[in-house]
Amino acid sequence: MSYVRVSILGTTSGGEVWSINPVFDPTAEWGTTVDQTALDAAAAAIAALNPGVFPLGQLSTAMSVTGARLEVRDDASDDLIGISIATRATPLAGTGAAKLPPQSAIVVSIRTNTPGASGRGRVYWPAMGATLLATGRLDSAAMATFITQFRTYLTAQRDALATAFPAIGFNLAVRSKTTHTTPHAVRIQVGDVVDTQRRRRDNLAESYSTLSFP
Repeated sequence: MSYVRVSILGTTSGGEVWSINPVFDPTAEWGTTVDQTALDAAAAAIAALNPGVFPLGQLSTAMSVTGARLEVRDDASDDLIGISIATRATPLAGTGAAKLPPQSAIVVSIRTNTPGASGRGRVYWPAMGATLLATGRLDSAAMATFITQFRTYLTAQRDALATAFPAIGFNLAVRSKTTHTTPHAVRIQVGDVVDTQRRRRDNLAESYSTLSFP
């Protein structure tokens, strides 16, 4: 048994990188090995996808989608079975002005019928371009638009996998390395509070203003 970790790869002005990492569980198995040609085709198809007008607006022009990385991993051990990386010929830039720090993110929660932490997952979509209300929260209409287009984006990723591997179906899932289970998603949801993804700051260079003290 195995699962697929899809990483959507991106960059930020200033040299920082970011990624989101949804998981898809196959309904059938690959056989003794993963067809590399098919895996490469899936990676290329997913890298070429457009997330949608609204998700691109949340990125702002300070961020771009650059490609995709697919990892097929063993269900029992999480060991790597197959990998493919595809890079867009031209990065897909976000739209709109940057309003928030690079660590800002809209959180897409993935829910399954499995209770507890092993049945819940999160995807952090960069939100430098998000517009906040006076309350500091996202507008409800904006949330509805975002989640609709993001569901389409996730569905397109699933369909790209299914096209590359026509004998295998795929389901959006949550991977638990604690229980070694991969329950399937039954719904996704977005909250109205912009979160912080601290790992997005690991390569972002910082400039300083300095004064002597006292």
